[in-house]
Amino acid sequence: MTELPQQSPRPGSGGKRVLPPISSEVERQFIQDLQENVYVEMARLNCPDQGPDEQRYIIYKDAFNKLIEHVIAYRPLMTAIKAEYENCIETIERGQKESFYLSGKVKAMAAEQTTLNYYQRRTDELQHRMAVVHADNEKLREELESLQETQEELDGIPEQDVDEVSSKKSKVYTLPDKLIPGLSLEESTDMVCLQRKIEECQQLVQNLKQSKQTRYAPRRQKEQLKHQLASKSKAKEHVSEQNLHLKARCLKLRVALDTLKAYYKDSQHSFSSFSPAEAVALALARSGSKMSVTSADTATTFDDDDPTKEREAEMLLEYIEHFNDLFEEGRYSDAAMHAANSPKGILRNPETLARFKAIHVKPGKLSPLLAYCEALMSSVPAVGILPNAETSLECVKSALQEDRLDLVTHWIAQKRLTCSEPLGHLLYNYTQGKNTDIVNKCLPLAQAVYTKVGAHIQSAVCMCKQGRVRAMMEYAHNAKFSKDAYVGVLVACPTLALAEVLVQPYGDSNTPVLPVGTVVSELLRTESHQVGVQLLDKIHSNIQSGTSHPSLKDIVFSDPTTNIHAWLQIIRSCQDSGLYDVGIELLAAVTVLEAIKKATSSPT
Repeated sequence: MTELPQQSPRPGSGGKRVLPPISSEVERQFIQDLQENVYVEMARLNCPDQGPDEQRYIIYKDAFNKLIEHVIAYRPLMTAIKAEYENCIETIERGQKESFYLSGKVKAMAAEQTTLNYYQRRTDELQHRMAVVHADNEKLREELESLQETQEELDGIPEQDVDEVSSKKSKVYTLPDKLIPGLSLEESTDMVCLQRKIEECQQLVQNLKQSKQTRYAPRRQKEQLKHQLASKSKAKEHVSEQNLHLKARCLKLRVALDTLKAYYKDSQHSFSSFSPAEAVALALARSGSKMSVTSADTATTFDDDDPTKEREAEMLLEYIEHFNDLFEEGRYSDAAMHAANSPKGILRNPETLARFKAIHVKPGKLSPLLAYCEALMSSVPAVGILPNAETSLECVKSALQEDRLDLVTHWIAQKRLTCSEPLGHLLYNYTQGKNTDIVNKCLPLAQAVYTKVGAHIQSAVCMCKQGRVRAMMEYAHNAKFSKDAYVGVLVACPTLALAEVLVQPYGDSNTPVLPVGTVVSELLRTESHQVGVQLLDKIHSNIQSGTSHPSLKDIVFSDPTTNIHAWLQIIRSCQDSGLYDVGIELLAAVTVLEAIKKATSSPT
């Protein structure tokens, strides 16, 4: 067996000789190729020659696997050796990871003492400030007592000596008890701002004077209108009384006319012993109860004898029969128009609506129910009576089933529907699963219905769904929403824009609409729980950038409604979302707050 010549060291070999003697040419070629492959991979990855390196370890591990596969006789032994080495290396790596984790935990535990020291120092500073404030209060109280004594002395001096005494004392300038409404202290002392405010007030006075002349009327004119109404009512009563007299006279003339006709027609039998005048008098005497002017039944008796009443009833029956004929012939459009324009609304009833609703047609053809609803709505201006709430709801349902949102928009714009909460729910639910165009058209309709029926929370939710958060806040402020109402709107529309507005003051109030803890806790109970975490992240970012003045600690301390368990749930959500800094600050604030509560509640 010949020996191969010893080769010079290669990069990465550490200066050692390689390639021991190999008996076979095939084995020698395999070892040489494997070693060349190792040198190439190490040179490509720029592996260092000395020290631990993960890339070099992977290259040699792969080479060793190839060697085990090639050498069949020593495969079990070399596989066991490889397994022992890998177990040892894995144990070392695991120990390094645990060491890194434990070192971080130790640092965190060491930082807790620093945090506690910081809060203790902050407590001392606040106590010092409180002492300074108390001292200033005592000083101001003494000055107030001095001023009161001076005022009492002035009250006891006669009026002629008050000016003399006052001139001897130094003048003390004080701020007014109340600031000018709508102006801050700086604006109240700024002449330019005050002059501008005076001009605005003068313009407002002019507008009010003009409105008084053009839009309003004096109270005495109301009294004049009352007198005119009373005189018109008396005139109406007089005309009604004359009408009754004329009806009674007309009835007398009819009786006299009928009597004379009967007299001349059959004068030889019934009226042979009477003259025409006597026959008329006798007939009038017999019908005296009907001819009494003061009787309440006079008008009724006259109307009952009116033949037009019978003709009207016959016309209504013919109208209904014609409708039935059209309906049975399948001429549903004509039948719908016929029913909608029926006299006295005799066919504008739920029964007619149910008949049209029971008809089923093939897809693509005009729905008879929708045809009746269109005819019903088009006849509202002529009839002057709106359909009731149930009929309005059925009409809107039929239009939405045919995707005719344009009809619903027209009906609501022309005020041809009786609005109700179920109608608003129907329009709101119709937006589910629809495209953006349909949603943008349907939500304002639902909002208009909700606003008209006084469903303020649902109306506010529609505004939020449209992205009109500021308009919703103004609407809620005017409607005097309670905190529960704001929470209901937030749960129905959990968006970051709404949450940001709710945690800020609105109007003249200096406190936020809802505390941050309440907003985040409610959001965590919804499917959009990430919105609450995003809100805390944004507040923390604003604090870091200096755009937000209250810190997370102040937010926790100023929130009396959120309990400790709720804060701990919020902290866990922050940690699960990767907001460790926010979670640590909130945890520190909650810990201090809990300690303060325990200290104040414990007996001294």
